[in-house]
Amino acid sequence: MNRTLLSDRLHEVLADVRRLRQRFATTAFQEWDPSTAAAELSVQVGHLALCLLRQHGADVSAWEDPQRSITNVGDELADVVLAALSINVLAHSEPAEATGHPQARNEVEAFLRLLVAAGSLSEAALVEHHYRHRPEGRPPSLPEASAAVIAACDVLADQLGLDLIGEFRSMVADADSFLDQRGGAS
Repeated sequence: MNRTLLSDRLHEVLADVRRLRQRFATTAFQEWDPSTAAAELSVQVGHLALCLLRQHGADVSAWEDPQRSITNVGDELADVVLAALSINVLAHSEPAEATGHPQARNEVEAFLRLLVAAGSLSEAALVEHHYRHRPEGRPPSLPEASAAVIAACDVLADQLGLDLIGEFRSMVADADSFLDQRGGAS
């Protein structure tokens, strides 16, 4: 990989996630917890899948909404990062140190690895917060699972030729602008 990895800038990214989580809290009717953020992660992975399907020429008309533009792969991948790290922020934890990045032969494999990692992180959040039983075996901890999601995002960004740090910064600026217009806390 020839780009700066988001996982290498995790502390500055986490600072933005903490700040955005505080600001977005004013827009929700109910307080979020790690399980709510896990549900949001599923939403954002779906948005990313929609963009990738469109890029590959698939008919996505059944999911199109003229009132919502979900067309920017980089923005949606940045939203996945925000959702994944929101689980950590709301659980008062941090991702584990990255131990390596899974390799992918192509973007489809990279996306599928991200999907597996996101499911594992959602499961870890549900287990840790007593919404789901602890499965047998050795499921990853929440910090390990979130580190795997960030690593998978780095790999997918590399496959797509995206600067994930730049995409994340752009998403943060857009989120701040949206929140400023709504009168959200700074």
